[in-house]
Amino acid sequence: MPIWIDTDEALRRICQSASKQACLALDTEFVWERTYYAQLALIQLSWGGGGCVLIDPLSISDPTPLADLLKNKNITKVLHEAASDLPIIWRWCNQEDMMPASIFDTRLAAAFCGMGLACSLNKLLTDILQITLEKSETRSNWLQRPLTAKQMQYACDDVIWLPQLAEELKKRMIKFDNLHRFAEEMQQFEQPGYYAQEQPDDAWNRFAASAAHMPPEALATLKTLAAWRESKARELDLARPRLLRDEQVLAIIELQPRSIAELHKVPGLWPKNIKKYGAEILTAVEQGRQNHQQETMTKPIRKLSTDIFRKRVRRLQNLVKKRAEPQGIDPTLLATRKELASLVSAAADRRLDEAALPQGWRAELLGESFKEILIQDFKE
Repeated sequence: MPIWIDTDEALRRICQSASKQACLALDTEFVWERTYYAQLALIQLSWGGGGCVLIDPLSISDPTPLADLLKNKNITKVLHEAASDLPIIWRWCNQEDMMPASIFDTRLAAAFCGMGLACSLNKLLTDILQITLEKSETRSNWLQRPLTAKQMQYACDDVIWLPQLAEELKKRMIKFDNLHRFAEEMQQFEQPGYYAQEQPDDAWNRFAASAAHMPPEALATLKTLAAWRESKARELDLARPRLLRDEQVLAIIELQPRSIAELHKVPGLWPKNIKKYGAEILTAVEQGRQNHQQETMTKPIRKLSTDIFRKRVRRLQNLVKKRAEPQGIDPTLLATRKELASLVSAAADRRLDEAALPQGWRAELLGESFKEILIQDFKE
């Protein structure tokens, strides 16, 4: 039976016990449907002989003991897909200087030992430890209290096997000589910038595929409208689609409305949202038009035909695959197609010096030939 923690004093005591361990397993359950920020509903901890601690964040007012535990460099914290859990815990702890340390992400570890980046926890446990988890509670209401016995068991199952799984993955990474690369990758979770919120002005990058083919005026409108949606959703703690769905953003850009009446032509746009936010949407659209008039707006691949652009991206993808797979590394971990497309666009636009070139273990593995291809594109 798991230990249930729902008071500050109980959290302090259990974290004091946990601080004596060399390795902890950590997971969360959260609800993320109607809100901008995920609603943290449960935190699971496990160590030692398979016991489990369930922490109720809805009842805890002082998360400091857990924050101190996460900062402790002497304790390895094992998670599966830390990128999902750590930012949510970090926000709940509400301590800007709380940088989780000594993280071991089993999902990323799998990508360093020939198993791919898309492996679920269940698949890893099945393939490596021959353990299959019961997943019937995946879409449970984790905010309800009390939790059911099935929910508690499900939550515990997600953490109790993580330390053993981490040890097996570590052995496999050693065989591929990737442990040092994995350790470098884990450093990202200790950087303050990792937990910084996306700037609203960068929100248009969510539409990168559509933006690549937009005329300059449409791209200018996309930037201002996406920035408005991001800021408003954050302000109201409302999921982006509750304001405007992605397809509605694109429809507004194509329509270029100048009045509330024209907004009613956008398919599926709720009248109540037009009433609440219509004036702000029109202001964002108009601002985009003005920005287009005031400055030269460039789209990502304007100097390349679609065929040439795809050919250059494919050439880089082939190089990435050639470098990654013999090392047991998932090629998309080394460089995603989106990242490669961005580099090709930067080279074509004569702004390669501004691009985010691969660093660290990625630069070492890709070698000089990768940079030479980009430089050649820059010269053409």
